[in-house]
Amino acid sequence: MIKKSLLAACIFSLLFFVSCGSDDNNASTLSVDEQNTADDMAIVNFLNNYYFDDLGKVTKFSDTVTPNDKEPLSKNAIKSPLGYWVVKNPKADQGINTSNIADGKNNILIHYSLKYFVATEGGNGYSTLNTSSSTIDNSGVAQEDPFFYKKPKNDTIQSENYYVIKGIVDGLKDFKPTNKSKNDLYHVLQGLIIVPSRLAYGRESNYINSKDATFILNFELYKVCLQDQTCN
Repeated sequence: MIKKSLLAACIFSLLFFVSCGSDDNNASTLSVDEQNTADDMAIVNFLNNYYFDDLGKVTKFSDTVTPNDKEPLSKNAIKSPLGYWVVKNPKADQGINTSNIADGKNNILIHYSLKYFVATEGGNGYSTLNTSSSTIDNSGVAQEDPFFYKKPKNDTIQSENYYVIKGIVDGLKDFKPTNKSKNDLYHVLQGLIIVPSRLAYGRESNYINSKDATFILNFELYKVCLQDQTCN
């Protein structure tokens, strides 16, 4: 009896193992081209389903706030030739003219919320947003040179691409600083930059440990300073 029970247990374990192995084998990853298509579809869906609230925060439409009440982000969205999107908030201070631009070399002071999603086939990934980091929701204090803009100076091991999201750096060039100090509160956020995964980390190892992530930066650019200057 013991031998029969042991044999049955072994057979069950084997069937369970095979079943699990079969599920793993059937789990599919989108090809790069498929992921790019899913990213683009998800971004368009996101732009149609979200709006700027009175503080410039990106907010999803609901039963109480509809496109009849607020303009969808798509109304003011511009897709760059490189493939990232910029949406300027028409109700926000769009900054002052300056010869300094946020080019990844200059230092910046920025108040922001950085969120991301991983688009699935069909482009509905926008419905689940994860927060990577946020000064708005956490410290409430603007930050100098966050990781997505410039690699931390104290990291001598990882490459710049492990941190920096090039699409965000490129998008920030379209914005001018509002010339606020570090502890100043934001009045209305200037807008957002949306970067598909191919212009972010793609499938490479990265700081947030997530592949195929599309990023959404909602922010106000406070200052742009020279490389040898501290932004505060």
